[in-house]
Amino acid sequence: MGQRIPKLLCVDDDPQSLSVRRVFLEAFGFDVTTCSNPRLSLRYADLNAYSAAILDFQMPEMNGGELASELKKRNPQMPVIILSALSALPEGTPDAYDAFVCKGESGFALVNKVQELIADAEANESATERKPMSIARRVPAMAGIVAGIVAEKIDSRRSRQNPTLHLTKDPVA
Repeated sequence: MGQRIPKLLCVDDDPQSLSVRRVFLEAFGFDVTTCSNPRLSLRYADLNAYSAAILDFQMPEMNGGELASELKKRNPQMPVIILSALSALPEGTPDAYDAFVCKGESGFALVNKVQELIADAEANESATERKPMSIARRVPAMAGIVAGIVAEKIDSRRSRQNPTLHLTKDPVA
């Protein structure tokens, strides 16, 4: 089985920045979806499973902090990175993001942060899914056992109530 290609959602109101970022991230093996409208990006997130989101902070309609909050409501495990020309985010910015990268840093800092957060999210996901998945695999077998026990109890009660009426496992017999 081949390695899964991480899908990124990049949101920035500057189409030229998005285009450059897409080409750069694709060179590192990411599958990149770009969007210049924060509200439309929420629809993308509803329809696709992204490995991470990279959001500009200063955008019309909705800033990156607000968008991060909305994305985390939809998928709390998805890493969200705020990428901004600001050296720090304003006081009161929602803290729904997982990392902050300044646009003044090298592109490699962004790539490293994305790779780190995706690896952490995948490790957490596989650790939390192991137990529920092992239980889920047993549910059909357990359901069959329970159904058999219930059928036997019903058959037993009916036999006691009316000795001439019996449910059999083989209806042909």
